[in-house]
Amino acid sequence: MQKLLTAASLTCVIILGNAWPTYSQTNSDYEALITKTDTPEYMVDGAKRIDHLEAHELYQKGAVFIDLRSSWRYDQAHIRGAVGLELNSQFSKESLAELAGKNQKIVFYCNHSACDRSAIASAKALTWGYTDVYHFADGWSAWSGYNYDQD
Repeated sequence: MQKLLTAASLTCVIILGNAWPTYSQTNSDYEALITKTDTPEYMVDGAKRIDHLEAHELYQKGAVFIDLRSSWRYDQAHIRGAVGLELNSQFSKESLAELAGKNQKIVFYCNHSACDRSAIASAKALTWGYTDVYHFADGWSAWSGYNYDQD
């Protein structure tokens, strides 16, 4: 019996040992791109941080806008044409691939600069090979404050 338990334990260690580095590496890839500032705001290495004026210009040029807020907040109001992908339940490599090509301009936003959702999504997109990533840190609060197009 003890040999059986030892063999089963060893098998689990081997299986988990082989799976764990891949998962850990995946998380650290995108997490390494995010820096939390003292304010607290988030910066993403490789993503261009934009203000409301730049966001509006990209909007007028047809960039893809991704709203990472909760589905409830998205349903209440959002940037006209933005796609709502709640970060924890809807945003994935596959869902993003359905919306944008790797070289297409993509703008990620959430509520405001202290919200980390758009930073996380921006960093993940970069690790997935997207090259034209914009982090609209001030997000919905800035957009709605200037009465730009919204639904």
